Amino acid sequence: MLSYLCSVFDTWQQILLTLEQADRAVFRLINQQLAWRGFDWLFPLWRTPEFWIPLYLFLVTFMLLNFRKRALWWILYFIATVSIMDGIGNKLIKQTVQRVRPCNDPSMIQDLILRIPNCGTGYSFISNHAANHFAMAMFAFLTIGSLAGKWRWLFFVWAFSIGWAQIYVGVHYPFDVMAGAVVGLVTGSVMAYIYKRIHRLRIFDTATTSSL
Repeated sequence: MLSYLCSVFDTWQQILLTLEQADRAVFRLINQQLAWRGFDWLFPLWRTPEFWIPLYLFLVTFMLLNFRKRALWWILYFIATVSIMDGIGNKLIKQTVQRVRPCNDPSMIQDLILRIPNCGTGYSFISNHAANHFAMAMFAFLTIGSLAGKWRWLFFVWAFSIGWAQIYVGVHYPFDVMAGAVVGLVTGSVMAYIYKRIHRLRIFDTATTSSL
């Protein structure tokens, strides 16, 4: 029995080692081999919340102008989605896993290009940038997606591009972003379900249907 448990443990360690090696290999591919001067300028800005303030203001303004007071519940849930996701990522997952960022890992210093002024002192797993934006994307997709029609898939393209930028600038591994995306999608789905369950999309009755 003991030998079997040891064998399972060794196999599990080998799997984790293989995954870590793959994670680092993909990181090097995105961070170095796929580098482009235009991305060097764009992605450090693209990943910052300040860069997207005009989009957030447009979304809030659009909702208020079209649905007035009836849009307040949607805005409240949207903000709550980001706040809850940020808390789960920063306070729970990161503090539990405590994975070092690639730009703070001595074994990776020679293998990366840091494209922002400093790496930061926070942990790497999960990527909260990816988690927050995928949570927002999923919540918006499930609640007001029909307002955007075929363009609603751009919510996920937007979230994906920010996760990619986190790898490109050198502050997160690909698995950090992938895990953040999964957690964000789940969180966004749960918040959309609660919102629709309670409010039944009544504020959008004039513009969409309950098929969302």
